[in-house]
Amino acid sequence: MKTLTLILIATSLFSFDGEKVFDTKCLSCHSKYIPQTKLLENIDEDNELLHLKAPTINQISYALKQKAGDRTSSSEDQKLEVEDFIGEYLKNPDKNRSVLTNEVNQFFKTMPKMKIDDEELEAVSSYIFEYNDKILEKLTPKKYPQKEAFEIAKKENKIILLEGYLPYCRGCIQMDREVFVDKDVKKAIDKDFVFTKVNALQEKFPLGIKSRATPTYFFIDSSGKKVLKKVQGTGSKKEFLDILKKIKRLQSSI
Repeated sequence: MKTLTLILIATSLFSFDGEKVFDTKCLSCHSKYIPQTKLLENIDEDNELLHLKAPTINQISYALKQKAGDRTSSSEDQKLEVEDFIGEYLKNPDKNRSVLTNEVNQFFKTMPKMKIDDEELEAVSSYIFEYNDKILEKLTPKKYPQKEAFEIAKKENKIILLEGYLPYCRGCIQMDREVFVDKDVKKAIDKDFVFTKVNALQEKFPLGIKSRATPTYFFIDSSGKKVLKKVQGTGSKKEFLDILKKIKRLQSSI
């Protein structure tokens, strides 16, 4: 009997895996990840570039976290509020209540009503809510805790790339979504730098650095004792790659 119970529980968990629910009920219209730069190009081309039938999951996930529920509350609390929002929206779809911008929504019709049970709703809501953060974590350069970053940099003779950020800083988010996801940027950072991030309001910067403007990037030599360069604000993939090349040359000349 105990074995049978375990099998039933395992089957239930498998049946309501969020990604499987999404693939079954949503994937026929909604694509999964498409890079933000490509999505912006598609908007400029009036959807003639990608011919999307509906917003992508990364567009939905990002917008939900920005606009659904109280984003200053804990992640679990906001996730519950997002679940309520999605449940109500699926019952009564209305583009006027959409969390997506008009710029994104303009190409799509109002979705039809969807029947979904409570277990499926909970699973797919959690999957969508976490999707954007998880895909960015996968596609952007590896990040290390500050102390570990300094230890690795010294051991491997690499430059420390320290980003001063805030969780809802638009420029920080833009850089994550448009620049750090680029495979060339990721490759360059992972190869020659050690990346670490500091919450500008909650954490202490090293070396007496004081900065509230975000995003700000500090390049610190491998000894961890000298700031080689400070770069503030956002930029393009090309601009950031150029900065990385200049910093490498600067480190080599010291």
